[in-house]
Amino acid sequence: PDLEIPALHEVRLEIPDPPAVPDVAEAARNAVVRALRGSVTRGMTVAVGGGSRGLSQRVDLLRGSVLGLRDLGAEPFVVPAMGSHGGATAEGQLAMMASLGMTEEAVGAEFRATMETVEVARTPSGMPVYLDRHAAAADRILPVNRVKPHTCFKGPIESGCTNEPK
Repeated sequence: PDLEIPALHEVRLEIPDPPAVPDVAEAARNAVVRALRGSVTRGMTVAVGGGSRGLSQRVDLLRGSVLGLRDLGAEPFVVPAMGSHGGATAEGQLAMMASLGMTEEAVGAEFRATMETVEVARTPSGMPVYLDRHAAAADRILPVNRVKPHTCFKGPIESGCTNEPK
């Protein structure tokens, strides 16, 4: 049978100029305070996940998140959250983060990198769930991420936050 191709239409996304959020760090700071007030309290440690997932203004997002956590009295630190990027080594991940502008100085928080993991749970089907050792030791974890399809492969689990497939 012949394949019938429907008409294609161009769709344009207008990007406002100046950006709709003039101060990303301050917006992130305020969002963290609003969302976490009451569940994050003075003295809590919070592992903030910083990654390489193509976030726009990632340094400002991390810095604002750290500032918001400090406003709540927490003690935030950053953990690389990027799986195999950076050669799947702690040093490589820190180097990748630095190449993207994410440094302790730029973000305003200590970075703790390791490839050591601990098993923290099991899925309903019995699969172990592993977590970075530093993140697992924190009182709370705040991922600063973007969920998107993986660039190299397709499947029920690609990368980013996910649920176990049914």
